[in-house]
Amino acid sequence: MIPGIDSYNGIQEELKFLTTSGVRIKLLVSLNKENMTVDQFRDEFGYRTSTILPVLAELKSKDLIYKEDRQYGVTPYGKVISSKLIDFIETLCMFKTQEQFWKNHETYVIPDLFFRNIGSLSISTIVKDTPADPFATHRHFIKLLGECTSVDGVSPFLYPDYPHIFKALIEQGSAVRIVVTRPVLELLCEQYTDVLQHVAVLPNFNLRVIEDDVKVAFTVTEKIMSLGFFRPDGTYDYSMDLVSEDASAIGWGNALFEYYWNRSVDITEQDCTRLP
Repeated sequence: MIPGIDSYNGIQEELKFLTTSGVRIKLLVSLNKENMTVDQFRDEFGYRTSTILPVLAELKSKDLIYKEDRQYGVTPYGKVISSKLIDFIETLCMFKTQEQFWKNHETYVIPDLFFRNIGSLSISTIVKDTPADPFATHRHFIKLLGECTSVDGVSPFLYPDYPHIFKALIEQGSAVRIVVTRPVLELLCEQYTDVLQHVAVLPNFNLRVIEDDVKVAFTVTEKIMSLGFFRPDGTYDYSMDLVSEDASAIGWGNALFEYYWNRSVDITEQDCTRLP
């Protein structure tokens, strides 16, 4: 039996209970944020008291909420359940509002552990080029870098401007860690030897190489996370990035970077013989 289907067979009634009633969902999600009275529910959603009370009784019978005086709140168990419900709702909302981004890119390359937590990116925007402004995405990315003091990135491609842009960041004191694929490292050694020689000895710069065939590019700083993917035809899409300033997205990006950082190794003299 496939694990997900086997699990569904055991909880399908609970799933129906949580997702088939708009009133039930709204009340449970609201109580995840703060305790409320019946009057507050009525004022917030416009439901009649006769509609609200039976639903509150149902949620209470499942040990999802409790009543104290006139206020209702979530139990510890209800907090866990409602938090996952909120994550599910926000994730579906992200996929709907950013449908073309997720449909038109090879997003499945994200490691499973991080794809399970993709809802962390729900508070995000899509930055993209337009016919009138074909460099909007690149310009926006450079602006983001200029405002940060800590930059971690994974790149399976070499954009011509990047070596000099990152050189300037490192020279101004930003802490920079970069993971590149083997082909990118070879291009760096071949075309940007002077830049590598200059920054390799600086204490705030670390460069590693990964042997995996990485198919995602992203940068995460103390302020923002920017993420891009390849198209189904195998070409990287420079024209569109997912960008977020939300703490959850930045945390997700930091964890993803550490995943690739731990799978990479420091470059050696054999990797690029012209390095000091």
